[in-house]
Amino acid sequence: MRPFGRGFLPGPTDVHPDVWQAMLEPMYFTFSSRMQEVIHEVQPLLRQIFGTNAPVMISTSAATGLMEASIRNGVRETVLVVVGGYFGEMYARVAEGCGKEVIRVNVPPGATLEPEQLALFLDGPEVDAVALVHSESSTGALAPLPDLVRVIRERTDALVLVDGVTSVGTMPIEAEGWDLDFIFTGSQKALALPPGIAVAAASPRFMARAEKTPDRGWYLSATHLAGAARKDLPLTTPALPVYHTLLAQVRRIAATGGLEARYARHDQMAARMEEWAATRQDVQLMARAGRRSRAVSALTLPPERKAGEVVGELERRGWLIATGMAPLSDSVIRIGHMGDLTLEHLNALLVQLEEVLA
Repeated sequence: MRPFGRGFLPGPTDVHPDVWQAMLEPMYFTFSSRMQEVIHEVQPLLRQIFGTNAPVMISTSAATGLMEASIRNGVRETVLVVVGGYFGEMYARVAEGCGKEVIRVNVPPGATLEPEQLALFLDGPEVDAVALVHSESSTGALAPLPDLVRVIRERTDALVLVDGVTSVGTMPIEAEGWDLDFIFTGSQKALALPPGIAVAAASPRFMARAEKTPDRGWYLSATHLAGAARKDLPLTTPALPVYHTLLAQVRRIAATGGLEARYARHDQMAARMEEWAATRQDVQLMARAGRRSRAVSALTLPPERKAGEVVGELERRGWLIATGMAPLSDSVIRIGHMGDLTLEHLNALLVQLEEVLA
């Protein structure tokens, strides 16, 4: 079995052995006081990572489930979606799959939409919401989210919907301070848990719209999810083993310096990736300085190297990274550096990567 500290996928993130152990907890009735105790204990950390005072919604689904929830509950007819990579395009397709009209704002892979550019698009057709990816893990680009939100608020009453899948938990997020309406992530990213649950913070403005939206569904209804969260209960049968790992991780984070120490590690690893890439002539980071994710680094390879070959050789050595997402699957490698990974783990990976690239 691969030892902990060798998994550098953009997700699922390597799970610490102490956290894995929590999955062995025996089952029990999932609408019991014991279940309430678990959710009550994890809520303070969830609120802290989102920067909200409201109960955080927990869904037994992938983060894509809450991406769909943001559309079903927050968009009446039309949504402007910022597309700068695979997951921005996914957001647009999810919205179209929900029967909404989508206006795409396309930026080149590795780039981010800047506030002055967004202002121009908001002078166009009226939209119910603006949806964007904060940390685009297909390109390693980090959008200037607070600045973009300010532009939106100056020009429209559109809701702000945010894919925070690889930003929430890797850096300070202020859902209330930045005036976000809906932001979500999944358990298998910065929280470094097994896949199976997704969490989200919603604004009163978003909830008011959800209450007036007749076709928001049931399983992904924000009013139902928020109602369950207020009672410290799941909405439906939860992925109980993953809840147990969440509880174990909450306790572990408190015992290892809190979120500040966690954010500092992510900053150290992101800075190390920038430093390492700057010494290379054969690879380069897709995202520009000042717009780089703290969670994922995407590197372009020289034409003669194929991403699948590089990833495959590292896997034979016992290390996991990822290729790019289509259409960059042959030319880009991606390294996730979040969760419980450390700078020492990353340095060991880079030694192996240098040998493979030599």
